[in-house]
Amino acid sequence: MSDLPLSVLNDAHRLAALDKYDILDTPAEPAFDNIVSLAKQICETPVALISLVTDNRQWFKARSGFEPCETPLEQSVCAHALPTGSVLIIPDLTLDERTKNNTLVTEEPFIRFYAGAVLNTPSGEAIGTLCVIDNKPRPGGLTEAQTEALQDLAEQVITILELRRVLEDRNDVVIQQRRTVRSSLKRALTSEAARNKQYRIDGWLGSAQQAGGIGAFELDMQTNMSRVTPEMCRLYGLEESEQYPAPTFEVQTYEEDRHLVSDQSSRSEGNVILDIEYRIKRADDGALRWLSRRGELSYDDNGRPAFFRGTVQDITKRKTAEIRQAALLELGDNIRDASTTGEAAEIASRILCDNLGAGRAGFAIIDLTSDLFNVERDWVTAGLKSMAGRHSLVNFTATIKNSQIGIPIAVADIPNTEWLALDYDGYSAIEARSFINVPLMHNGELVGLMFVHDKNPRDWQTDDIQFVVSIADRTYAAIAKLQAEHEQGILNQELSHRLKNTLTMVQAIATQTLRDAPQDAVEAFKQRIMALSSAHNVLLHQNWSAARIRSVLESVLALHGEASQFTLFGPNLNLGPKAVLSLSLLLHELATNALKYGSLSDAHGNVGISWEIQRAPSQLEFVLTWRERGGPIPVEPSKKGFGSRLIRFGLSGTGDADLQYEKEGLVARFKAPLALVMDN
Repeated sequence: MSDLPLSVLNDAHRLAALDKYDILDTPAEPAFDNIVSLAKQICETPVALISLVTDNRQWFKARSGFEPCETPLEQSVCAHALPTGSVLIIPDLTLDERTKNNTLVTEEPFIRFYAGAVLNTPSGEAIGTLCVIDNKPRPGGLTEAQTEALQDLAEQVITILELRRVLEDRNDVVIQQRRTVRSSLKRALTSEAARNKQYRIDGWLGSAQQAGGIGAFELDMQTNMSRVTPEMCRLYGLEESEQYPAPTFEVQTYEEDRHLVSDQSSRSEGNVILDIEYRIKRADDGALRWLSRRGELSYDDNGRPAFFRGTVQDITKRKTAEIRQAALLELGDNIRDASTTGEAAEIASRILCDNLGAGRAGFAIIDLTSDLFNVERDWVTAGLKSMAGRHSLVNFTATIKNSQIGIPIAVADIPNTEWLALDYDGYSAIEARSFINVPLMHNGELVGLMFVHDKNPRDWQTDDIQFVVSIADRTYAAIAKLQAEHEQGILNQELSHRLKNTLTMVQAIATQTLRDAPQDAVEAFKQRIMALSSAHNVLLHQNWSAARIRSVLESVLALHGEASQFTLFGPNLNLGPKAVLSLSLLLHELATNALKYGSLSDAHGNVGISWEIQRAPSQLEFVLTWRERGGPIPVEPSKKGFGSRLIRFGLSGTGDADLQYEKEGLVARFKAPLALVMDN
């Protein structure tokens, strides 16, 4: 590693600023863990860290995807970020002079990409970074949005550190005062002026709390009154006030989450869950918000709970992102099993409505030549009607015109959107007041539209639009796959029909050409043609990609005897197309010989067919065994016809065939490289 910026690292003011937070070597805290989790998700990297850099090490307050809790300063990439004061991005650490010899780059874990946003204190001192790391180079670095988000999260780290320091300082003061001047403090707190001074929130702290969405409270157990910060009031949608009765906050909690928050009874007994995440309905606008509360109890001289203090942070954005990420995973799992485009569209529409709280969602196939659109299926909630069916585009000309540009459109209030004037009646008829539309383009032409409607005006957020786009992208891909499979199925049926006609013609030509030949030879030729036809049928059902070995065996052997005469045993492997044709002809010859001379010539005879994978010195081998029982004692043929030579060719023409004419019946073993048998 090249020289570290020692003048910055050893700066006394910087080290004092870091020391002031008293954060080094402290246990993990959810507020910081949540930030690295969000950074990793936004930047799409396997590693994210909150790194605090001292004069001899870098210590990680929070880490995700990286095992060590600290590293020596010599291994610190973050140290090189500190002089920048903003964001350092190194697309390939192996090519950068500062990092190419770093042992974290040249040895395990072989990191390759780094991006770090500097943690700058309010006084301007760089104490560390919020960084993301990848084990693959990223020539494009981060997107502009990812870079901005990383900086925003770094500022959030500083906000939490500042609030954490202030709260700890205040708690230390309170504890010391209680120990030394308990009686004086008690008198002082009866003075309104003293209380105002004690709980005064300086301007910079108020700004920090607002920026971080963090409120603070102190609940007096005796009075059941909570002293709160202005930001605490804003989070709950309440008018700003110095104090509120505790039930004012408790009643805003969602019913399903009330078992998490405390009440007067549980607090008095000390039965409080200190760190929780819960939902509230804001008092002013009724909006759902996710909050994270961290608190602690303090006790009086008799050991009874006296005060409950803590912070409350708005985590709605993070929780929404987590919920929607889970929704995308659910979509991927469910849409994979969809068998029709309508089913795929319905799955996506339901997830959109559930996660956005919208009234209706669906997918429309657009036919511009006939001025029609068709909604095969959609999803609606109470208050809106389904749009399933065919509709005219005439009432939505402005929407279609703008959708042909190919970018998503979000409208908060349709009647107050001038460019939609021509479509007012159309949207009024379907009771839609706001919408998000994501167009599907093919060769520059609008062919589809994923839509979300609401019956009320709605200020769609950027995250809402991005979520619809993500759902639409996955839905369009699934629908395209289903349409391609449908078209391939039609093509396969046509190919099958033509192939059968061709093979029938070959049989007819062979019959005419070989009419003077021995009838046994002609019949054998016909049977081989039928075996090939059977193999092609199996492959056509699998789109000529591969076929299960049991399907191949059952299809070919059905031409030669009852299912009860055959015993099949082995893993149901996928065989490549060449192996399917080879195995089909091989089985046909074995079964034909068994019918004429072997176990299948006796009503009580049977054939056992088993297969397995064996490890050879240099490769894995596929081994198939044909074992006859219950027939006449086999005799090795003195003449070797085409059928015998075909059997000797073995699987896929490898020639690895071992035929033993045992007393119980013929035992034939065939081997071939597994890779050759499964080659697609």
